[in-house]
Amino acid sequence: MVSIIIPVYNVSEYLERCLESVCTQTYRDLEIILVDDGSNDGSSYICDVFKARDSRITVIHKENGGLVSARKAGLMVARGDYVGFIDSDDWIESEMYEHLLSWAVKYQADIVLAGCIEEVGGQALCRTNRIKSGVYDKEKLREEVYPYMLCMQDFFSIGIQPYIWNKLIRRDLAYTHMLTVDDRIRVGEDVAAVMPMLAMADRVIITDYCDYHYCIHETSMMWQKACVEKEWRELCILHQFLYKSFSKFRLEGFIWRQLYHYTVSNMLTRAYEKVAQYSGERVLWPFRYELSDKKCIVYSAGNFGRAVYYYLQKYFHDKVCLWVDREAERYQSLGLPVCRTEDAAKGKDADILVAVMDTSLERVIRENLTAMGMENKRIYGVRIMESEITNILSMANMQYGGDGNV
Repeated sequence: MVSIIIPVYNVSEYLERCLESVCTQTYRDLEIILVDDGSNDGSSYICDVFKARDSRITVIHKENGGLVSARKAGLMVARGDYVGFIDSDDWIESEMYEHLLSWAVKYQADIVLAGCIEEVGGQALCRTNRIKSGVYDKEKLREEVYPYMLCMQDFFSIGIQPYIWNKLIRRDLAYTHMLTVDDRIRVGEDVAAVMPMLAMADRVIITDYCDYHYCIHETSMMWQKACVEKEWRELCILHQFLYKSFSKFRLEGFIWRQLYHYTVSNMLTRAYEKVAQYSGERVLWPFRYELSDKKCIVYSAGNFGRAVYYYLQKYFHDKVCLWVDREAERYQSLGLPVCRTEDAAKGKDADILVAVMDTSLERVIRENLTAMGMENKRIYGVRIMESEITNILSMANMQYGGDGNV
């Protein structure tokens, strides 16, 4: 049997779609646990309606405590051999759990990992893990997964998708680790659960199958602007939790450098205002870009691109002449003022800031810009030294304390 845990908080607009997709799974031997985390928008009522329709559904109504506490509440009552988690504003294909369970049973796996279908503005893209699909026992995990799961290269692309919702996990493994996750973690909840469990697992299956629809919209948590100080503090809590968790598994040689890169990339994405002036007010760190009288174009509307653009708009509004991305239409559907890459040619004297952290992707973008006739523009990419990563984490640790020392 599989237990599916679905935290629910004020998602009435999307909840019925989610629950219908779960209740109509081709694999029927499911326990469906809805954890209403203090909703006040009608989501609680929808949960109860579905419970009355389907005997496999259990509903837990609780005071709002956040995503971590909601997942724990569901895990406490789960009875399945395996557990899966779904975000209540997403939905899944009808054969998802039949696929995941067949691999888990066939290979006696502790965790089965899949890809996802990312939906933005009516467009869908299949996203898979960067580490190749296959069956990984403990020896192969140490050789081929642990060295790359949090960071594939210098700076920065993640090897394993950190999401918990496109995975099937042996319940006793999930129970052992997830009940230890700090309830205060509000940024990176999935990473806090997934990555230590991968370190604990004896056998893992990585597949390229994409059955989970990850739906990004204006109210998605990752797209909401938050207090910089709050985000900074919560990222420090996450870092300290992961540091302690990985310390148990003797993976120091694999993990520490990856963890430091992961944390600083998160800080740049979620608390850019806090670290952007790290090297001085007139330098747009980490681009080594002097904010002179010249205009600049921000390339990329991804997580880091948004952080850079909003920072410049707030403090150096007159310096930005354009914001571009090759997937402009997707971002325009979310209300962002993003233009097509081709429009960068309009900024005749402007420099281009390529606001992506994946160094291999940056090279591709540079090549594409050159091929489009923009070879005369100065193009700046992210440049971060290891010593700077250490200094940022030391600064954060001094401010908020804890055992996540560097």
